[in-house]
Amino acid sequence: MSDTPQGKPIEPHMMLPDLLREYPQVRPVFDRYGLRGCGGVHGPAESIEYFARAHGVELDRLLDELRTAAGSREVSLPVAGQERSAMDALADGIYRRFFKGGLAIVLTAGATWGALLLTRIAMAHDFTAISIHDINAHGHAQIFGWVGMFVMGFAYQAFPRMKHTHLWRPDLANLTFYLMLAGIIARVIGEPLYQWPLLRSLAVAGALAEIVAIGLFIFIILNTFWQSGKPIEVHEWYILASLGFFVIQAVYELGLLVATTAVNTLHELLPLVATYQSPLRDLQIHGFAMMIILGVGLRMFPALFGFHSPSTQAKGLAFALLFVSILGEAAFFILYRVSGERGWIGPLYLCVLVLAASSIALTGRWGLLARPTERDRSIKFIRAAIVWLHLSMVMLVAAPLYIHLYLPAVGSSTEGGQLALQIGFSHAYYGAVRHAITVGFISLTILGMAGKVVPTLMGVDVRRLRPLWLPFALVNTGCAMRVFFQIATDRFDWAYPLSGASGLLEVTGIAIWGVHIVRIMHGWQPAGAPASEPMTRITADDKIGLIVARYPRTLPMLIDRGFKPLSNPIARRTVAMAISVRQAAAQHGVDLDELLDALNRCAFGQPEPIRETSSSQ
Repeated sequence: MSDTPQGKPIEPHMMLPDLLREYPQVRPVFDRYGLRGCGGVHGPAESIEYFARAHGVELDRLLDELRTAAGSREVSLPVAGQERSAMDALADGIYRRFFKGGLAIVLTAGATWGALLLTRIAMAHDFTAISIHDINAHGHAQIFGWVGMFVMGFAYQAFPRMKHTHLWRPDLANLTFYLMLAGIIARVIGEPLYQWPLLRSLAVAGALAEIVAIGLFIFIILNTFWQSGKPIEVHEWYILASLGFFVIQAVYELGLLVATTAVNTLHELLPLVATYQSPLRDLQIHGFAMMIILGVGLRMFPALFGFHSPSTQAKGLAFALLFVSILGEAAFFILYRVSGERGWIGPLYLCVLVLAASSIALTGRWGLLARPTERDRSIKFIRAAIVWLHLSMVMLVAAPLYIHLYLPAVGSSTEGGQLALQIGFSHAYYGAVRHAITVGFISLTILGMAGKVVPTLMGVDVRRLRPLWLPFALVNTGCAMRVFFQIATDRFDWAYPLSGASGLLEVTGIAIWGVHIVRIMHGWQPAGAPASEPMTRITADDKIGLIVARYPRTLPMLIDRGFKPLSNPIARRTVAMAISVRQAAAQHGVDLDELLDALNRCAFGQPEPIRETSSSQ
């Protein structure tokens, strides 16, 4: 039958590279469901079953289409290796410039500058010892540069594939990168030096460029969703809400920038910061960052890691509660500060309770309670991130108890703690709450997801890569030190240096992770990885380990012929990678010509033997 493949059977566990080498004509089937350039010529190192889960395709339907395409033996549609348009190439690789840009920003104006500011705070033993404009410029780099850049890059790459379509207008998407990057640089330079009129104008211009970039980004994503013709799913409500918060907070922050840089005295500045700074951070962290992670997580975590997937009803209810509570915590705080009426505190705290309860309930089985069905180096990042999210929410709920009950009961010997007792607000405690969610939850999620996605997109088998325990340990240790020792500064002066040292650990961990990710984006392959270009025939000088890695079906044949050490996977990845077919035949007393014939027939299904004598070598 024409729809029945004549070579190796197509089964759910079959790896995409093996399938695409055996049946290159099936590539359009995968491209239709979102492969589109991922993983290079032969696709990512994942099984058909895994691809179906990750891309939201019914497995039986995918298998039927693959078998039909394989049985045709006709390559009539565009496949890997044929010329692709410049726009297709741009769309497939655009995420890399956003990821690199985000990494460059976090290692300069983001986490690195934050670590330096924290050192100054530790030396002065005072969280108000640094300029609010320096703090805001650093925070802006973190939200727009680190989080924003990664969100935009991931969205351009992943969202079209989730909807089984292509990115709408990659050229405009490319423009948003340069607008965003220019805007961030202008803000980071201009805001701390706002007293120079030209630099204040530069900061405002940068903010406007960012708003244009974000507006274009949302327009591109919405058009991408629309052209797919697919209905909006529940997890996409979170994504769309996050995009709305993204543009709202950008406009809000421009207004706060203009207002805070227009005043001339500290007396005028303090009310502005006390009233409008906290709601801005809530919109940025809970509205934009948390909602996009939850939306992507609800769609991807069960597919990628085998995590629990909440019911549709649970996801819908949690969305409604989260959306209302995020808006409420920002609005009620402003109403309380502007009116001075304590009656607004009740609904404000209710929103905090709803926010904490709904986020913890929705993600409860993603953290320490998760029972992943897949083994993957990124799982530990995601699970730890969820633990930090829950901790930040518990701390947020407990803030009134800390400030009004615990701190007055234990007293304080530091100036910061005494100030907190006087004004009923602790900079140290709320800063720790923010840090737990920004670094502990958001940054660890970025590290985990990029550590999973980038190798897959670049055609690198994640199983061959380092587990990234060092950056994981450094970032988590730094975050824990920052959170707990920062709170301790309300009581003990000795806690300031320990809190200050935490930033160095976090930056070092992110830098180590960043070097690893950038190397992969530049084409690095782990030792022993299969070559990207296909073999046309196996020769006497090809390495045994490479042949088995590229064509796993040759492994049983080799073991049956006496190559018993290949049954050890470690030997296949190490010693066998340095031994040629010629050397292996000589060591085991096997005829070289016969072995080459058998290897080529097994690997390529060639009906006629290929002769290659040792004398010809």
